[in-house]
Order: sequence, then C-alpha cells, then structure tokens
Amino acid sequence: MSLHHHILGLLLLSFSTTALASSPVKALPDNEIICMKALEKLIVSKQMVFSDSSAKPDARRNAERVIDAAREVFNSNQSYCEAESAMHSYQSDKDAGFRSRQGEINFFGRDVS
Repeated sequence: MSLHHHILGLLLLSFSTTALASSPVKALPDNEIICMKALEKLIVSKQMVFSDSSAKPDARRNAERVIDAAREVFNSNQSYCEAESAMHSYQSDKDAGFRSRQGEINFFGRDVS
C-alpha cells in the first residue's frame, strides 16, 4: 500500500471513532438483562435503607433520591444499564440540605413533641 492509502485509512479510522464517541451508546440486549438484575439488587438495597426506621433521616432521604435518579433515567432512556450507572454515579447535593422535595416523604417517624 502507498503512503496515501495509509493516511486515508488513518483519517477514516479517526473520523469513525469520533463519530462513535459523539453518538449515544445503547447497551446490547444481553447487557440490559445483566444490568436489570444488578439494578434490581441496588434498588432493593436502597429501599431497605429507606424503609429502615432506625436509619438516620439523611441516609433515608439519600436512598430515596438515588432510587428517584435511577427511575428518572430509566423513564427517559428505557435502559437498565443507564439507570444502574445513574445509581452508581449519584452525588447528593450537599447544599440542598435535608429539606424534602415535592413528592418525597417529609416525616421519618422522628419524635416531635
């Protein structure tokens, strides 16, 4: 092959990699099944924290928000893998504090005199 062919091949390769990087990546159906099972375990573990009346209220609120984040991602993308990733990458907003948002539970069984 000539030098011209090698350069053309490299340009095409770099273009196709750039095009792939900018396009949304969808998981294969088999991966979605794996992610669905992993997501199920994550949601159950967070639900157990949320339902534990002896857990600290901020831990319960965080568990609720992690589940909500995964639910929002799944509802918009219909991808278990993306929802699982959202749960793993969720960062609580430290500035927002403990205040409940619309739709969130606002009483965690604390003694109120």
